[in-house]
Amino acid sequence: MKRSSRLSLCVLFSLGVSCSDDDPDAKVTPKLVPVKGVAAIFNDAVTGRIADATVSVVEHPEMQVTTGADGLFSFGGLREGEDVTLVLEHPDYPLIQTGTHRLGSEGIEDFTFQVPTQVVYDLLASIVAITPDPTRCQMVTTITRHAGTILEPGAHGEPDVTVSLAPGLASEHGPIYFNASVIPDKALTQSSEDGGVLFVNVAPGHYVLSGHKAGTTLGKVRFKCRPGVLVNASPPRGMNVL
Repeated sequence: MKRSSRLSLCVLFSLGVSCSDDDPDAKVTPKLVPVKGVAAIFNDAVTGRIADATVSVVEHPEMQVTTGADGLFSFGGLREGEDVTLVLEHPDYPLIQTGTHRLGSEGIEDFTFQVPTQVVYDLLASIVAITPDPTRCQMVTTITRHAGTILEPGAHGEPDVTVSLAPGLASEHGPIYFNASVIPDKALTQSSEDGGVLFVNVAPGHYVLSGHKAGTTLGKVRFKCRPGVLVNASPPRGMNVL
């Protein structure tokens, strides 16, 4: 009877189970899935690309690839069901990281890095009147309308959304919403058509961002805040209208 059950499992999971009769503790082998994306420039995401940047996986720091002339990158060897957070390093740009995502059965083929130049990064810090603390992180995402993407021209944000962060932070850290001219504006109390929202000088840790708008369902965003990193969960892997 035990052998029959074992054979049934082998039929059901023939692509993932060792079917050796003398391996009673055989387990499902995790499926390997692709992780792909593009490195784009913050204020020129439609056509601007970042070549020769190093992209690595926070959860597997030994895994590294280099972006091509077209800004594209690709990983193999990652497993369905595990968390993945990508980080990009380039001497002309601030250290930047994606949000954290659980890999599904198809992997993720639309990761984007939306990376400001160092000049733009410093300008944004000046606008919100902060000095980025190297022991903390900066966190930003775009609240994106259904099917919105940074790779197409025009505004792609969902307006009139308020956000909350868990664990919560003192108001001095945010949220700071971007206005329709893509400028962070401390006077705003909800998102504009740009959809951007920022939290500044956040203590290292794990955070979850939630959005709130009557009649609208929004996905949540997970951040791994690490010292000295700009975390940008950019479209289509930011906060999306579901």
